[in-house]
Amino acid sequence: MNTIPTPNRIIDLLGGTAQTATLAHSGWTTVSEWRKLKRIPLGKMILLAYPLEVASNGRYDRKRMFPTLWRQIWPELESK
Repeated sequence: MNTIPTPNRIIDLLGGTAQTATLAHSGWTTVSEWRKLKRIPLGKMILLAYPLEVASNGRYDRKRMFPTLWRQIWPELESK
């Protein structure tokens, strides 16, 4: 299983372009570009990681998506 889904899958799981834009504090045109470029910038992916974890019922969890960074970003996950 991939640890991070494709940008299209992420955007779809999060409720579409407009909803993802809201969650990422970005414009919908920016999110549309992520679809075209097939990449979401790291900083925006970090913002979307928790909503994605919830929307996917844990299938895409933050520890697996960010195996080398999660302790720095979400230290509270250490006990989970």
